Amino acid sequence: MSSIVLLAMPTAQAASCNIPKSYYKNVSCTASSRYFLATKDFGAPVALIDRNGKRVVDLTRYQKVDVNKLSGGLLPVLRNSHVGYLNMQGREVVPAMYDMLSESQGWARPVSDDRIVVKRNGNYGVINTANQTIVPFSAAISEIDNYQNGVARVSKNSTTSWLDKNGNVKSDPNSKNNEQATAKQTESNRFTTLQPRQQDGKWGFVDDNNVTMITYSFDEVQSFSEGLAGVRIGREWGFVNLGGELVIPFRFANAGVSAAGHYKGKPAFVFTAGKAWIGNLKNGDKMCIDKEGAGVSCD
Repeated sequence: MSSIVLLAMPTAQAASCNIPKSYYKNVSCTASSRYFLATKDFGAPVALIDRNGKRVVDLTRYQKVDVNKLSGGLLPVLRNSHVGYLNMQGREVVPAMYDMLSESQGWARPVSDDRIVVKRNGNYGVINTANQTIVPFSAAISEIDNYQNGVARVSKNSTTSWLDKNGNVKSDPNSKNNEQATAKQTESNRFTTLQPRQQDGKWGFVDDNNVTMITYSFDEVQSFSEGLAGVRIGREWGFVNLGGELVIPFRFANAGVSAAGHYKGKPAFVFTAGKAWIGNLKNGDKMCIDKEGAGVSCD
């Protein structure tokens, strides 16, 4: 049986990413090969830096940023628990005025086709990169996909429709491909979880039928827990999801934990009750992160 590879580009980029020399202590890769994220010990953002280690954008006034969703030249940022979007000149082109999302893909959506799905007062809507409303905010919208090829699927009042980039209703662009889409969805859901497997000195993951689902590209891995798995390349750990996407960048030092240590009965870089132990402070206290990669108390 041939192998099926679901490894996404962010992981491949991270595998070949070269962290530049700089005076920043903690630096990790981003979704763009041009920029790198400098953070404090507990993950709070400090700056975006370039390939020469020079600061490009000051991030110190933000609670969080999502470097994996740097798209269209805009970076999702969180300030005062509200979502906005920052350009690479450091200007909030979309003010931090929108609700945090509570979705599986995180607290903010990336720019897609120059459109951004956001929430305001608990209701979905769509804006453009100039912060103009394209799809009005409505409590009737229960779900809306990111734009792809100029259209987005919307669930509104228990019906499904497709909108163009101006918010106008369009015909179903996938009507001729339903059979292919169904087959693809069945394929993606046919495993219950993934298991670590080593091959030629590298680690990857296989499904219940021993079919390779995430390629052998890691120096060390942990088992999946709560939908994420710790993976190490070189001296740093990050986390991938079941689709092979790097959802928490490589920025946690392997030397920061004890091989024999455990947190709530599990080793480092394994999630338990929404937290993963990723290192120790000088006084011996454990450092943990949540499933978005932000530093949290372990207790």
